[in-house]
Amino acid sequence: MKLALKTTFILLVLLFSFSCKDDEQDMDKEPLVDDVATYTFARNGETSVSFSGQTERANMLCAMKDYLLTGDAGEVIEATTLRGALENRDDNGGGLFDFTSTKQLENKLFGPDIDEDYFGDLFEQAAIASKSGNNAENGQPGLIVRESKGTTILVNNYGQEFTQFIEKGLMGSVFLNQIYNVYLTDERTGDLVDNETIEEGKNYTELEHHWDEAFGYFTAPGDFGSNWEEAREEELKFWSNYSNIVDPSTGISDKIMNAFRNGREAIVANDLNTKNNSRDILYTEIEILTAATIIHYINQSLVHLNAGNTGDFLHTLSEAYMFARSLTFNPKKIIIPSDLHNIQNVDFGNGGNFWTASAEGLNNAKQKLVTTYPILESVKDEL
Repeated sequence: MKLALKTTFILLVLLFSFSCKDDEQDMDKEPLVDDVATYTFARNGETSVSFSGQTERANMLCAMKDYLLTGDAGEVIEATTLRGALENRDDNGGGLFDFTSTKQLENKLFGPDIDEDYFGDLFEQAAIASKSGNNAENGQPGLIVRESKGTTILVNNYGQEFTQFIEKGLMGSVFLNQIYNVYLTDERTGDLVDNETIEEGKNYTELEHHWDEAFGYFTAPGDFGSNWEEAREEELKFWSNYSNIVDPSTGISDKIMNAFRNGREAIVANDLNTKNNSRDILYTEIEILTAATIIHYINQSLVHLNAGNTGDFLHTLSEAYMFARSLTFNPKKIIIPSDLHNIQNVDFGNGGNFWTASAEGLNNAKQKLVTTYPILESVKDEL
């Protein structure tokens, strides 16, 4: 009897000890995750998510697009104004921004675009075209009417629209480049990045913050996903907006957002396998999003070409061309470089001259894409 009582006492003590230890672990973990369904993560009652720099850069690009639209409307635009915005001169884009920021777009560009001054050249061409007073035609930059809108766009001698080339170009060269080549790399979100120390004066670890910054460049609300409410479409910017456009045919928005949310939750739990799997999913699904968007604009271009609406055709083909350029930024891309080159420089017109593009060429480009991304084969005509 005494032995039985003693054994029972020891078991109760051990059970109590383990229960206390588990409770202490739960108390440590509990404040870390708030609501993964809305990309909401907190520690000690305060958010641990921060990507303000990415939001500021998105706002910079919005301001640049608004300025470029004045050129589409026939006003003169200046290369120095666009350059000042890219460099964020005087912390307000040289006066173009209605906010102040210490961030800039230029120092986040894809390296070769910096070396070649790719955007500086576009700025110069756009400024010259805006001052020409010409009507656009093959070999001559100027303005051309978009038939469906009754408004004009400013294009170069190849019929390439400056607003789309600069906006979509920066979406790729800054936003995608930073996601792919900076924040999803082992250097920023690999297994050896510090996930223990709370950064001084902040509420996140280094690994948490880098993951959040990758998410910030996707420019989506925290609760974004498939079947997004039409009433909230104005909340979407840049990549999340185009994800929403192709989502009805692909379900891509949930795939991308779930990877971002699950990866962040895994980081909180220090589950490195799930984190790494989420990174792999993001490389794959964002590439599919880009390919689906190219097909979407090829389909629109075919409609405009068949209807003889040249201005609308040049507009949508400009978008298709620059989304194709965005595929180049993924270091793990599956499309082969020769196919990508031929899409842009043969299928979209000789040397990228849109005035020479044909329905046959556009359909060839579309076929290359669905052959590379067979998941898009069944929806290629509805995108």
